[in-house]
Amino acid sequence: MDLAAQRPWWPLGDLDQFGEALQYWLSKRWHPDVTVAQWWDDLASAGLTVPTWQRAHGGLGATTPVQQAVEDGLAAAGTVAPPVDALGIRVVGPALRQYATADQLAATLPGLLNGQHAWGVLLHDVGSDDPAATAVRCKVDWKYISVDGAKVLTGPATCTHAVTLVRSGDDNGRRGLSCLLIDLATPGITRDGDTVHFSDVQFPLDALLGRQNDGWSSVKVMLPYFERSLAGRIRRGVVHCDPGTLAGNLERTVGDVIASYRPPEPPAVDRRQR
Repeated sequence: MDLAAQRPWWPLGDLDQFGEALQYWLSKRWHPDVTVAQWWDDLASAGLTVPTWQRAHGGLGATTPVQQAVEDGLAAAGTVAPPVDALGIRVVGPALRQYATADQLAATLPGLLNGQHAWGVLLHDVGSDDPAATAVRCKVDWKYISVDGAKVLTGPATCTHAVTLVRSGDDNGRRGLSCLLIDLATPGITRDGDTVHFSDVQFPLDALLGRQNDGWSSVKVMLPYFERSLAGRIRRGVVHCDPGTLAGNLERTVGDVIASYRPPEPPAVDRRQR
C-alpha cells in the first residue's frame, strides 16, 4: 500500500494557511455521526495522525510547529484524538521505520495509523526486568520461526500485536537476540493477565524485524521512547479512546465517545505546610 498516494496537498510552509486548510478539511470530515474507525482512517489518509513522519511512512514530513498546529486545530474543533495510545506510534513506530522491510511496512503501518491495531511489546521474560536477560528461545528453520515460553506484555490488555524479543543464538546478554512482529491472535498464543504464553507457535520468516541475532538494535531504538509521549501532547483539549479491535471503540460514533468521555483525574496536590 502506498501511504502517500491519496495524501492531500497541505501548505506546510505557511502556518496560517495550513491552519485555514485544516479548518476547511475538518468542516468536511468531522461530524458527530461518523464512526471512530472512519475518523481515524480519514486522519491517517490525510497524514494528520503522524505529521512529522515522512510521507512514505504515512506522515507529511512536516516540522514540529506543523505538528503543534495539527494538535491545536483538532483541539479547537473538539475532536477525538488520533489513535496514538498503546505503544504503537511512539515506541514501536520508530523501530518499524528504521528496520522493517518494505513488505513489513505495508503490512503494519496502515493498521497502526488508522487504529485497527493496538501494539505492545514483549521484551521481558516472566520474573525479569532486564530485556537482555531474555531466555525464551526461538528455533529458526528454512520456513518458520518457532517460539515456546512466556513473556510479559507491556501495553494495554487490548493489544492486538506486539514486538517480541526472543533468543535466537547461543550468545548471552544482548547478543543472539531477535525481534519478531507478531499478531497476538496467532493460534498457540494464550494470555493470562499480562503474561503471554507461546506453545510452540510458528511464525513465518518475514516476522523477523531487522537481522536475525541483532534484535538488540531494535530494542535500543524503542527504549528511549518509553519516556517520550506524543500521546501526552495530542491529548490536550481532545477526547481520547483506545485503538485496536479488542478495545471496542472502532464502531462507536465519535459523538458517543465524546458524550461518554470522562477525563482522568488530576494528580492529588499535597497542600500541607512543610
